[in-house]
Amino acid sequence: MLPLSGHGPETDLLQVREIEGLGPVKAAINTVPYGSMDGEAFNGALVNSRNIVLTIGLNPDWANYSMEELRRLVYAYFMPKLQSRLVFHSSDEFPTVEISGIVEDVVPNLFAKDVEVQVSIICPDPYFTAVEATTVAGLSNQGQDVDYNGNVVTGINVEVTELDLPAPTVIGVIADQASQPTFAVSASVSATKYLVLNSLPGNKYVQNIERGTGIITNLLPKMLAGSIWPTLQPGINKFIVTSTAGVQEWKLSYFERFGGL
Repeated sequence: MLPLSGHGPETDLLQVREIEGLGPVKAAINTVPYGSMDGEAFNGALVNSRNIVLTIGLNPDWANYSMEELRRLVYAYFMPKLQSRLVFHSSDEFPTVEISGIVEDVVPNLFAKDVEVQVSIICPDPYFTAVEATTVAGLSNQGQDVDYNGNVVTGINVEVTELDLPAPTVIGVIADQASQPTFAVSASVSATKYLVLNSLPGNKYVQNIERGTGIITNLLPKMLAGSIWPTLQPGINKFIVTSTAGVQEWKLSYFERFGGL
């Protein structure tokens, strides 16, 4: 990291003068023409990768950093194909969020009077994600309102542990502003094992984990028919962990996600 002066951006050696690509990414809307009527049928939508472009001004002090040395400093952080992680802080409106990407292009205007470097970063995951997780805890079969402040649907992680016998045979999750379990699995918890469910896209699983040994049992084959991976929608979500017997403790954790800053 390069420490800044603390006396204002005009004295910073590297000056971030402009950042493009922080707003919502344009969606790709898929439609199919009707065969014998006007208009088209909606066939789905998706949001592609995000392109963030940084304009960095070079402000040498000529004692420790010349113009060439500052360019090399920028290249040390940003070089095509390198992984990059950007963190954005806001005083009130947003939590501290991050986004990761791959440097696509680095273009310096070498012979300009006011030297700048433009850095293009492609972020395959277009959403900004809170750096710290939000956690909520409760007891089975007791509803709890979860106020999700992100503006993009997010996956969740749920850990269920035994509190009081008898042991359940089916554990379910109500989420996504639904009125009945959207997810259920034929599984149990005990003093020696607990259940973990994760619904993050690209990393979905439901498992029993043995205490002490850490042995993992995959429960995907025991998901009940019609189960849908639970998620949180923007706003108030009624969240319940259901069980067929006993009392269980649960801990919900999730990262707020945002479509733009």
